[in-house]
Amino acid sequence: MSLLAELRRRNVLRAAVLYAGAVWAISQGVSQLTPALGLPDYATRWFLIAATIGFPFWIAFAWLYELTPGGVKRDSDVAEDAPTRHSTARKLDVAIVGVLIVAVVLLGSGYFVRHQAPAGEQASVPTLISARPTPAKSIAVLPFENLSTDKANAYFADGIQDEILTGLAKIGDLKVISRTSTERYASAPDNLPEIARQLGVATILEGSVQKAGDRVRVNVQLIDARTDNHIWAETYDRKLDDVFAVESEVAEKIAASLQAAITGAEHHALDARPTGNSAAYDAYLKARALVGRSTSDRANVENIIAAYREAVTLDPDFALAWAGLVKQQVWMYWEGFDPTPTRLAMAKAALDRAVALVPDAPEVQAAQGWYQYYGRYDLVAALAAFHAAQRGLPNDANVWLGSSYVEQRIGDYKAALKDSQRARELDPNNVDSAANVAEVQIGLRRFAEANVAVDAGLALDGGDPELRRMKLEVLWNQNKFDAAARLLAAWHSESAPGIANRAVQAMYQRDCAAASALFARAIAESRGASIYPSYGEYIPAAFDWRLQQALCEARLGHSATAVALYREGWKKAQARLAQKPGNVHVEVALRLALGEALAGLGQADKAVAEGRRAVTLIPESRDAWGGQVWQRYLARIYAINGDVDDAILLVAHLLQTPGYHSQTVARLRLDPVWDPIRSDPRFQVLLRKYPGAAQVDASKRAPHD
Repeated sequence: MSLLAELRRRNVLRAAVLYAGAVWAISQGVSQLTPALGLPDYATRWFLIAATIGFPFWIAFAWLYELTPGGVKRDSDVAEDAPTRHSTARKLDVAIVGVLIVAVVLLGSGYFVRHQAPAGEQASVPTLISARPTPAKSIAVLPFENLSTDKANAYFADGIQDEILTGLAKIGDLKVISRTSTERYASAPDNLPEIARQLGVATILEGSVQKAGDRVRVNVQLIDARTDNHIWAETYDRKLDDVFAVESEVAEKIAASLQAAITGAEHHALDARPTGNSAAYDAYLKARALVGRSTSDRANVENIIAAYREAVTLDPDFALAWAGLVKQQVWMYWEGFDPTPTRLAMAKAALDRAVALVPDAPEVQAAQGWYQYYGRYDLVAALAAFHAAQRGLPNDANVWLGSSYVEQRIGDYKAALKDSQRARELDPNNVDSAANVAEVQIGLRRFAEANVAVDAGLALDGGDPELRRMKLEVLWNQNKFDAAARLLAAWHSESAPGIANRAVQAMYQRDCAAASALFARAIAESRGASIYPSYGEYIPAAFDWRLQQALCEARLGHSATAVALYREGWKKAQARLAQKPGNVHVEVALRLALGEALAGLGQADKAVAEGRRAVTLIPESRDAWGGQVWQRYLARIYAINGDVDDAILLVAHLLQTPGYHSQTVARLRLDPVWDPIRSDPRFQVLLRKYPGAAQVDASKRAPHD
């Protein structure tokens, strides 16, 4: 008798199917009952592990024994043709059907519970990350209420909340939501379960702070958001110079309450006293509170710098204040508020002081990452610093965001996507986190996924100009012009970026007259402000809009108007270059703008010389993200010149290269800049070879020079 026949005779196969079905049904039930019974999140996982271990024993039992009306007997004691064998088989068949019905019902009910939330509730919570069980060791710290009679002390309450969060962020066994995501909620809201669901946490910390002279009272209470029950509450009355102990004690007590393990290194980090000067600490808290506001506002960044400077003046050994000062100084340089060597030198001096004081502090390592990225553009050093900071600040969304930025620059989009999603998980209400996930997905040409990410960001801030532009980018690459038109109409945006978006839509739809008029309006509305620059960072978007307007006028046959616009762009780029910008990114962007203007003026050789000089300043081997942006604009210069050979070669490379501003087939089809080479058979081959907006494998890095 064959083995298969023997397995059937002994009902081993039926027993195996019954076992698998029962395990599936029970696991469905356990996963659904876990929250209600207060079971740990890993209950289902351990059940499945135990079931897997038990499976061989069950099979052995089915092989050796037979179920009979007289009880369980050894198989050798039951005749091969005994009717009990057929009876047992029928019973097993019935049991299998029953178990499978139960499993399907449980599966269906779980789906219903997950997906039948009220419509308004669903719409209120943007999600970028697939639904996953809420970890029991997770917490959000809501804004602390300021109970001080002097309302100017509100910054102090914000600072205490932020410092407790920073302490919690150092505990690797916890999931801690960033302050950016909690600041939109009230100090003591009445819908904690809903807030916890939105943030993906099991517990919430509420608190209040009262400061009077050199005395501070801090009230905190930890709440189980799933049951709305208080876990513990405490009041601390301390002197101002002893408030550090409160922050450390609260963090450790939260960890103990949630049964989160704290390593020796984490204990040491929590107990570290940042400064012995209460006035310096007060200035530091002012800076920390201001960081929560817009960093796109130069005045606010300068106020942050002033507060940090006050802190380090009062205590020159205040390492965390020096570290905070580094990021703000180098941000002034990177953002273009002050892209001068002097500003970069100030950032370096602050970093040197912080490193000299506590080189291994994760806050100092994070500052090193931002300096190397924003200031020196040493991507390898920046990534190493961010990875070091993540070990000490595993719950700090900013260090994961930083590594994602750098990983995009080096072309490691697989890592960039993972880290951007980690940042998003820790900071779900942060528009920057949502935008970065969308940016990576757009870079990979995964426009459907990018659309989800952009919508999540717009649900947080529907007026964000960068997210709106991303949404249009996604729709244009999906050839959804009707949807884009509806959005543009619904936004009613008369800002310069909003007008420019309408201009691009008109240009892509080949209404060059409307596009030119809209670009002119956008330029007038911008008044030279540095809004969103298509060339990268740092230069006013009006540079690019003027070149786009000139392109539209050239396509309309208005040569004189086009030449005038190109000449104006050339003059403005020359004037800025004459100022000798200290930031290499500024120089790259200006030279590309200059090159495109020269191409439009018919000075082909000079145009190519400027374009090639620009791309060699920051080659793709040094910056995969920015390098392909510069290469795309060099390809535009070739196309305007009618240089088919060089344009085709470069475009073919760009179509295979991931990047936020990556070239797509959709753009090739739509953008009139490619008209001079559009009829070339090789151009048409590219459109057929890379159909649609083919996505790029995240595991692939951009080709390096």
